[in-house]
Amino acid sequence: MKLTYTFVLVLLLGLAACGAASQGQEPIPTVVLEGGSADFSSSQTSAVASTSSDARASGVVVPAQEAKLAFATAGSVMNVSVTAGDEVTAGDVLVELENATVQLEVEQAQRTIRELTSPAAIAAGEQAVVAAQKNYTDAKNKVDSINSRRTDQATIDYYEAQLVLAQKALDQARDAYNSTSSLSSADPQRATATTNLYAAQQTFTRAQANLNWYTELPSETDIAQAKANLAAAEAALQEAQWYLAELKGQDIPAEATGAQLARLQQAHDALRAAEEKLSLMRLQAPFDGVVRAVNIVAGEYALPGQVVVVLSDVTNLQVVTTDLGERDVAKVSLDQRVTVLVEALGVEIDGQVILISPVADTLGGDVIYKTTIALDSLPDGIRAGMRVTVQYLR
Repeated sequence: MKLTYTFVLVLLLGLAACGAASQGQEPIPTVVLEGGSADFSSSQTSAVASTSSDARASGVVVPAQEAKLAFATAGSVMNVSVTAGDEVTAGDVLVELENATVQLEVEQAQRTIRELTSPAAIAAGEQAVVAAQKNYTDAKNKVDSINSRRTDQATIDYYEAQLVLAQKALDQARDAYNSTSSLSSADPQRATATTNLYAAQQTFTRAQANLNWYTELPSETDIAQAKANLAAAEAALQEAQWYLAELKGQDIPAEATGAQLARLQQAHDALRAAEEKLSLMRLQAPFDGVVRAVNIVAGEYALPGQVVVVLSDVTNLQVVTTDLGERDVAKVSLDQRVTVLVEALGVEIDGQVILISPVADTLGGDVIYKTTIALDSLPDGIRAGMRVTVQYLR
């Protein structure tokens, strides 16, 4: 009987131990802190446990953006405008290299452009367009006239009749002139005959030319010359218009040409190149943030790629996990909801997975994957570097 009692007691103790071990494998429910109090009801605890997965990781609060700024070119530091802890705005100059020579290049390029785009230059450009337009119109009229030489028979008959009359008048004038051959050139009768003969000759020549215009085709040389003149006039007008548009700051096509236009565009290119060179000597803030570190002072020589300023965006914070194992990462997906316990503040924040690293790291021989968490809100007192615990929700 005593042996039976001992066996039952051992069996009961074994079952109790198994029950305790089984309970130790259950996920630990995330504790939701409200107002810094750790007093939770059993219903709150069971509600969290029902939505939590068994994926959990430690992490750290980090800036959403952090930039390690360096110069692309070497040079002596002329000015350092910030110190660690300063708040800066995007575009602020943080550190500047010696750049007096480059500054002169910028100013010279600016003067050249001011000269090329002055009111006088614009007025000259407008005059050039007017002159080019007239040349184009004249050349086009010439081509049109060549193409329209042929006309109706009535017009040809008219000019033939005009030529007959002009020939008759010329013959009469010549006879009258010949009848005065014995008179002195100072005689009024001979002078009148001479004048009439000249006028009759001019009338006949015009009549002959008019008739030839409508009855004779132009030569291939005449046609080619007229078309070539028109093409040249059209190109000159287009280039004058493009140049004037560039002077006025208007848009022109990429294929625009012209000697004056090329000169103006080269001046703009020279200014852009000088400004780009100057910008390489000025380290500017790429975004609003706080200067975390300054690693150089005025007078030092900066090398290309040397980090001289570290800038952090502390108004937008995220969480990066540090120990999510390879088994747990399979339970995590993009856009998955999480709760983040900020240990130093004793508060929880809701968040969402926005990035899962595709490449593993190692920690103490274990394979881990970093995940990035976007926070729904930022409680008072939260700072970059604070440690957190992330609970991934189902």
